[in-house]
Amino acid sequence: MRVPWGTRTLYVSCSNDKQFRGIRRLFAELAKPYGSHLLDWQQGTVDLHRRRVLRRVLISGHATAEQAGFELSSSRAMRPSSLSLPSGARLYLMGCYQGGAAQRRSWAEGSGIAVDAVSGCSGETESAVSTCLLLHVLEEGAESIDRWFPVWALCNDSFRPFFPMIRATYGSLGADPLAALNQLKARENLKPLFRDFDEYLGVIARRPSYLADLV
Repeated sequence: MRVPWGTRTLYVSCSNDKQFRGIRRLFAELAKPYGSHLLDWQQGTVDLHRRRVLRRVLISGHATAEQAGFELSSSRAMRPSSLSLPSGARLYLMGCYQGGAAQRRSWAEGSGIAVDAVSGCSGETESAVSTCLLLHVLEEGAESIDRWFPVWALCNDSFRPFFPMIRATYGSLGADPLAALNQLKARENLKPLFRDFDEYLGVIARRPSYLADLV
């Protein structure tokens, strides 16, 4: 797995499940500008600690609460020791449970960066919320990861109690994101959350195709 010299923003895709199809489409587009690159993770290790211009790394995939890493039960397993980073880089872990204190320490120790430079979400995450994050990055550029990633984590935390109902609604409407969005926004118990995250989730209506047919 090769990462070109001059890469400032690195996207790492660890899963090819159908629910990540929109994410993979977006990664392919986000990797097109000079200075950005997509790494389709397979296995092994990648040493980037000499890449001083590398500023941010965003990893997507399945993860569990028990360990730091992605796809740990498969041949595509990625662990904190799989990726060595320069001290000035920031690591964004776009998967479930990787923002817990123990997981962040493991990622920091394994990749060679400070704990404060590792960001994630401590609980379960939803791929649709992750797709929204990347849509904002598509519209605003790689530097906007720094702004939108904390909103991604907070959005997951806020909507988590409703994930089963949200997924059921999406599936019952033929995996149509706009139909699901309109029905969910009409629910009284969700209206405050949709107001709080209006800017973040508003990107769905602008680019719904990336969230269609993900089940």
